[in-house]
Amino acid sequence: MSLRESRRALAMAAILAMALTCASACADRTPDTAAQGSAMAENRRSAEEGTVGMPEFIAAPAQLPKCFHGVRRAGAYRLSGSPGSGRLVTLGAGPRGVVFAPISWGDACEWAAEAKRLAADGYHVVTFDWGTDRRRTISDATRLLRAHGATGVAWVGGCMGGTLMLGMLTDRAARPAGVAGISPLASLGGYTAGNGSSYDGELLLLGTADDPLSDEGRLREVARGFPEAEVEVLPGTLHAAEIFAGPHGDAARRSLDGFLGRTFAPAGG
Repeated sequence: MSLRESRRALAMAAILAMALTCASACADRTPDTAAQGSAMAENRRSAEEGTVGMPEFIAAPAQLPKCFHGVRRAGAYRLSGSPGSGRLVTLGAGPRGVVFAPISWGDACEWAAEAKRLAADGYHVVTFDWGTDRRRTISDATRLLRAHGATGVAWVGGCMGGTLMLGMLTDRAARPAGVAGISPLASLGGYTAGNGSSYDGELLLLGTADDPLSDEGRLREVARGFPEAEVEVLPGTLHAAEIFAGPHGDAARRSLDGFLGRTFAPAGG
């Protein structure tokens, strides 16, 4: 083989190795770095990460966050065999389950006040720290509630958490009884326009009029994909869980409580 042919062979081998590396990287990337906005990708991901038909799991005790110290029936868990999940915190008991999802950089303490309030009102609540696989964390929180006796589950998510929950409605087999998006984002593409068209559960979209991340215009943009959703716009600029601690917190709680009441209303009631 001539020197020129040897160099050509080496160059071809390098190109092939680079192509294989790129293909592997695309195949192995996490859902949050994958391209969003593709209905096919969302449907495939939801089918893979749904809460129905998944193998049994073991919940190992974990350290309880300080914001829940002293709360009756509070516990923390990590799910063995589910590396993409995060720490899950449970409060309360009973058949009516509620999963709270924080904002992108949030943790289990973000929704602590509302989680404690609902647990005291008879709900069985899970909130969490995000794991490396965020959709998996939502699914695992739902599975944990159902394993502990919840017969119905509602999802409540702030900002990114709500956006992801709306996107997961493409999994028809594992849909919750209701979803409340609190300041969901219109620009992430975590859901498609058809996500809400075939969903018959309760839907609430709540935000503030001048929120820099999710103002009234963006909130109503999200609502166009979910025509049956109740839309509640409160004054101010507060975002996600902050709304419930602000001057219009009572109105936000009334809206959330109304949503949960409808979600868990007896059939035919």
